[in-house]
Amino acid sequence: MKILLIYYTGTYNTRYLTKQLKEKLEEKGNNVDTIEINVNTPIVETSDYELIGFSYPIYGFNSPLPFNKYVKQLKFNKSQKYFIYKNSGETFAMNNASSRILIRFMKRQKVQLIGEYHFVMPYNIHFPFENEFVKQILIYNQKLMHVMIYNLENNIIFKIKSNLIYNLGAFFVGIQKIGGNVNSFLYKVDKNKCINCNKCVNTCPHNNIYIKNGKIKFHHHCDMCMRCSFFCPTNAIKIGFLEGWKVNGEYKFDKILNDETIKPNYITKESKGFYKCFIKTFEFIDKEYQKIISK
Repeated sequence: MKILLIYYTGTYNTRYLTKQLKEKLEEKGNNVDTIEINVNTPIVETSDYELIGFSYPIYGFNSPLPFNKYVKQLKFNKSQKYFIYKNSGETFAMNNASSRILIRFMKRQKVQLIGEYHFVMPYNIHFPFENEFVKQILIYNQKLMHVMIYNLENNIIFKIKSNLIYNLGAFFVGIQKIGGNVNSFLYKVDKNKCINCNKCVNTCPHNNIYIKNGKIKFHHHCDMCMRCSFFCPTNAIKIGFLEGWKVNGEYKFDKILNDETIKPNYITKESKGFYKCFIKTFEFIDKEYQKIISK
């Protein structure tokens, strides 16, 4: 099968998932191409592909604005099918509504949705996830990816159910999409920490960061993907109103997975508060995974 994976990524969590998915699909004999969305991504021709996969990080219960803008420029045909593999740092029910814009657009294109799956990836804002939690997440993502590929191969349709309350809630929270433009007026670079590596300038997916008179400056079309502040090697970038929530420092996924001293038992049945939402998610993945391996 010829498959196209179209994705937007902020701090590369979605790129990581897409790389894994591409490898697993190709191991099964599929021909897989990938498109990563940024401000310079050309509009891809999709007509040669039988199956399209869409992926994005959920920002405030919504799909990112750059993702929506890009997808709305694409053309599809009725013979094609598509699936969604989105991700976020939590599994609150309102996240169920995050694909509504994409689904409405694809419905108008008369393309059939054959699956939507929600993967968990660690936060790049709010607070960093502990290594034990990250490892547990990655292991469950492997299980969910196995389930997703099995369902795609066997024409088993799985959809995430939303409702009017979730849709309305996500819509109103979606107003925060203008927040990056407003907040960017407060972005600053600590000149005492900055080493002039220009990593933030060179990797911003929106070309929002530039150099003027030897100083790093910010335009005002930021999507708050956090790539600049997250990967800054000296933690020199201040992100305005969100400074208190800033997370700095890359998660070493492969290293964490292969470290036997890290025990993946962070979430248990006794987990409370914010972490309680993961209990049901992990139980669901275990249930679906067991169905497959028992066959």
